[in-house]
Amino acid sequence: MLSGWLGTLGLGLALMTAAPPPRVQMPKAVCNLSGACITLQEEERTQEGLLILRMEEKLPRRIPAEGAFSQWLAWPMEAERQRQLVSRAADFQEVLATPAGHFELFIPSLVLVRRAKSEPPSPLVHVAFEPAEKGELKAAVNEVVAAADARGLLTPEQRQVLASRQKALEGRLPELVRALDAFRARPTEAKARDTFLSALLAFPGQEMELGSQALAPEIFLTAGQRTALRKVGYEVEGKRWLEYPGTAELAYRLHVQACSLEQLVREWNAGLRGPSSGIEDVPRPGLELDRAHRHDDVSFTLDVRNDTNRTRMDQVLQRLLELPGVRLAPGPPLPPAR
Repeated sequence: MLSGWLGTLGLGLALMTAAPPPRVQMPKAVCNLSGACITLQEEERTQEGLLILRMEEKLPRRIPAEGAFSQWLAWPMEAERQRQLVSRAADFQEVLATPAGHFELFIPSLVLVRRAKSEPPSPLVHVAFEPAEKGELKAAVNEVVAAADARGLLTPEQRQVLASRQKALEGRLPELVRALDAFRARPTEAKARDTFLSALLAFPGQEMELGSQALAPEIFLTAGQRTALRKVGYEVEGKRWLEYPGTAELAYRLHVQACSLEQLVREWNAGLRGPSSGIEDVPRPGLELDRAHRHDDVSFTLDVRNDTNRTRMDQVLQRLLELPGVRLAPGPPLPPAR
């Protein structure tokens, strides 16, 4: 009897030992840049490296129409949009001051949440609004363009472009406020939530992008306006780039857009970029310029060819020497461009 009981006990212990240990789920703290944090239960990690957390939303049925609020919530959306929003190298943070109040939107990268086991994962979002902190809506303008405007250099047509951008920005605020009010009334409703968060995410638009190409000085300003700004001390640099057409006849096409003469000569002599890019690895003559022309605005496109007995260096050099105020500098050649 004793041996049989011990044998049964031994079998039970063996079965217990062979069973897989229970999975331990660790909590994960997520914090935005303002210090608002939430701790959620970790469920799994996807093959793409996304962290999936279990979330219990704690949203009221209604957010009071007046006063501030700060909420963590899930934002269900279609897969492709979700991938673009979450698969980022860094967290997304938007801080927006408006005449209606102060908005904040935070979306951590590589993090998804689900509110129920059967629910597809969604991005985690922190949204906050403070009506007491108001600010002026101001369309972003490049500092060089702003300087041209302040000095009265812009044409009426250019000023109208700036005014239209400002009006377009201000015109989107009522839509955002309506979406905010609908979300306050029904924060748990999927449509109201998506409409508000989508409006907040898209609100800045191109009018608040400081690097907007439409207002880039080399595009928006005229050559005369850029030259005038340089003469009063503003550093208005242009762009240079190489295009490779892929034909046997052309080595490359050199584009120079809205550069000062001083910039081109400096870059040629430095041999780091710009007109020195693409030439042979050989010594080259130095250049100097007449200081009366140093602020002149220069734009051109040069086809640097292979089907000629002239070197690439010689072709670029001769084009620079055609510019008023540019001449060969005395002294030994410069070392090869780097």
